Amino acid sequence: MSDRRNHLILIGLIVAALAGVVAIGIPGSPVHQPIRKGLDLQGGLEVVLKAHPPAGVKLTSAQLDRAKNIMEQRVNKLGVSEPVVTTQGSDEIVIELAGIHNPDQALAIVGKTAQLEFYDLEADLVAPSIDVQGTPFASPSLFGMLARVEAKAKQGTPSAWYLFNAKKKLVAGPVPTRDALLKKQDGKVPKGWKALATPEHTVVVRCPAQSGCIGASAPAPVYYYLFKHNPDEGVPEMTGNELKLSGTRQDFDPNTNEPIVSMQFTKKGAKIFHDITRKEADRGRTRTNLEGHGTDLYQHFAIVLDRELKSAPYINFHDNPDGIEGSNGAQITGIGSLKEAKDLALVLQTGALPVNFSIAERTDVSATLGKDSLREAERAALVGLLIVALFLLLLYRFLGLVAVIGLGIYAAFLYAAIAILGVTLTLPGFAGLILTIGVAADANVVVFERIKEEVRSGKSVRAAVAAGYAKGFRTILDANVV
Repeated sequence: MSDRRNHLILIGLIVAALAGVVAIGIPGSPVHQPIRKGLDLQGGLEVVLKAHPPAGVKLTSAQLDRAKNIMEQRVNKLGVSEPVVTTQGSDEIVIELAGIHNPDQALAIVGKTAQLEFYDLEADLVAPSIDVQGTPFASPSLFGMLARVEAKAKQGTPSAWYLFNAKKKLVAGPVPTRDALLKKQDGKVPKGWKALATPEHTVVVRCPAQSGCIGASAPAPVYYYLFKHNPDEGVPEMTGNELKLSGTRQDFDPNTNEPIVSMQFTKKGAKIFHDITRKEADRGRTRTNLEGHGTDLYQHFAIVLDRELKSAPYINFHDNPDGIEGSNGAQITGIGSLKEAKDLALVLQTGALPVNFSIAERTDVSATLGKDSLREAERAALVGLLIVALFLLLLYRFLGLVAVIGLGIYAAFLYAAIAILGVTLTLPGFAGLILTIGVAADANVVVFERIKEEVRSGKSVRAAVAAGYAKGFRTILDANVV
């Protein structure tokens, strides 16, 4: 009576557990847990990003870990489900984004250096980007601008190198050394091509036409400036380190309703911003009095992200004779779209990567290919399990029915474990699950054959079943371990 009660309790527990599995598997259920699918089952992007520290600087593990953490924050803000970001080796980061609809855009955001710099535009421009009167000039040709400073670039150590083909089109660069520039060209400049450099302590800043480039004359989609760049001497005057990341957000201009990015400065940053704008207000007033001839010569504050001019607001010395208080922060205006503003705010909110990264490897799996793989895997699994079930039923009859029911329960519990533990299921993993069910079926075959042997030796069915399980256990253990 006691054994029967225990058996009933065991059956009741199994039924309750199976009911729980059903609840986990039904969409809309309060306890529903979807199965996480890997890239090969639902499509997505896997990319390996390689770090490129400045020339002569060794990348540290702390910098790599910091870059990984920043990339994780950016991926999470994108809303990608179940992203995987890991370090690989001493200078690589691997990112897996499953089920993503626009991988190129996501990669551009996640891998963006997001080095934010603030320049006093007129004070920090160098010839040929500014004339002797202090008037900025935006060059429509990068080749033309660098060709004009070619002689100067030979003095000291160039800050960057660029390679142009015979049509003066940029082929490579910027890179820190000439050797790196010509690595794919066997160390030689091809005939008709030109290698040009930026002079020491200068950088090239590009400006898309829609950004409202100061000093642009000839029409062009992109303009270029040559800026001073010497942090030891305080140029650029500010960087993204002076931003409050929590105070950076996408917003709208109250006057035009256009998308903008609002930024808040730290206490130190607010003081620097006030000092810069005060100088610009004083310089603008002085230049207007001496050279303006009735025209206000306002000075500009340049906001540069990854060496691209994002905004260059002018300082109105009439409205702000003492500059602008930094306590209210600053704004990036002239942004093309709401989405661009949101993406820009996202990368600024997470801070700049400590070094530049480039794509070393990339693997794209389309959602269609992923669904096809999953469908074919499910079909193969169902056909295989059906064949195993028919084999057990035809060969062992009642015992085979018991085995099939047991395998069904086992498969249900395995599904629940995968869902609850959050295991990411890939195509090889799916095959592994089928293999485990096959091994479980094999265990039944071993036991049933032992039972048949015991029955042939004259034992009762009850005794044969007990002996079959007892003697088959060692073989089953060996097989599973192998």
